Amino acid sequence: MKRLLMAFVACLLAACAGGARKAPPADVYDFGMPVQHLADVGHWSNLALEVKVPYWFDSLAIEYRLLYDDPLKLRSYAGSRWAGAPGLLLAQRLRQQIGVVGSGGQTATNCLLRLELQEFSQVFDTPLQSRGLLRGQASLLDSRHRIVGERRVAVEEPAAGVDARGGVNALVRASDALAGELAAWLNDQEKRGTLKSCRSTVAESQ
Repeated sequence: MKRLLMAFVACLLAACAGGARKAPPADVYDFGMPVQHLADVGHWSNLALEVKVPYWFDSLAIEYRLLYDDPLKLRSYAGSRWAGAPGLLLAQRLRQQIGVVGSGGQTATNCLLRLELQEFSQVFDTPLQSRGLLRGQASLLDSRHRIVGERRVAVEEPAAGVDARGGVNALVRASDALAGELAAWLNDQEKRGTLKSCRSTVAESQ
């Protein structure tokens, strides 16, 4: 009887392993092809960008929340994932559009634009309606690491579908909208004289 039970368990494990091997590969998403600088954006060669993400968002999982069911529960799609950590993908996209450098690079910079991400997920208001939501806090730091400007950011875009693909596209659009907001904010801060040293000398001479 014992041998029969062991054989039965072995068969179950083999079936599970076989099923896992037959599982389709996960759909992998990123932010798409590199994009051009936004129109009317400055040459911020002396400004670095840093995106800080809570550890629970610092994974490859594509997260979503069901606001109509349990908004405190963070869920993730089983068959889909990001190509890289969302914070890194967002930072790359913003650098391309705003024209700033990475905070971990070798280029010497005078100022820092820090984005502390608090929410980056697809939220469902109803089973058939969802949106990509991006929330956080943006701060400007001068060469002495003093905060010279702060603002809250909250951007959302409707999702065309109630799946991972719809959520990803909505989050990418929200990220692009955020880039526009940050670029306008930087230009406004420069007009106020807050970031006088963050423009490149090349841009100032033109």
